[in-house]
Amino acid sequence: MREDERFVREYEGFVRGVATQTRAQLGVDTPLEDLIAFGFEGLLEARQRFDASKGVAFKSFAYYRVRGSMLDGIRSMARLPRRAYARLRAAEAADDLAEPSAQGLATQRPPIEGALRAIDAILGSVAAAYTVAVSAEDAEAGAGSPEEALLREERSSRMTTALAKLPEREQRMIRGHYFDGKRFDEVSAELGISKSWGSRLHAHALDLLRAALADGEPG
Repeated sequence: MREDERFVREYEGFVRGVATQTRAQLGVDTPLEDLIAFGFEGLLEARQRFDASKGVAFKSFAYYRVRGSMLDGIRSMARLPRRAYARLRAAEAADDLAEPSAQGLATQRPPIEGALRAIDAILGSVAAAYTVAVSAEDAEAGAGSPEEALLREERSSRMTTALAKLPEREQRMIRGHYFDGKRFDEVSAELGISKSWGSRLHAHALDLLRAALADGEPG
């Protein structure tokens, strides 16, 4: 027990920093101490799963488990405001995309050109994730000004057209997470694949969707 307490004290500042960042990013009013408590659950889980032989620093490994635990906790507490919920889905998607690539860059140490290409690909996919989240938010939006309604309709039309170009499994992944609000492991289970394969499918779906949206832009 004392070992756990020493471990928690050692990483308390780290967990608090992730909680502060997450709370500000999502714009939620969840008490900071609640987020920190969720984060400690993820931290202890990370300690159990951490393998130092992989060459990844513990904090780099633990970050996404700590943050994921916080996001799960926010989901479970109450129904979020529409905008905050859209940001939550996008944040989960961004973490799902960034975690394996970030840890791969940390262990493989590729040439700078390769690293920059990898980072550019991550940022492009994250931008696509936020685009889908905004579209899902539009689908749930109430009445607004005529201009806002027209903008939402145009975005929705573009997204519907782009989604229709995706293969069935990729469509189900995008719709399941962004529009139905399911976690990636839930959608993966429905598709009969592991969570790791679900992450690959998610990244592939966003690549295809980004290309489809670009094809649909006015010339």
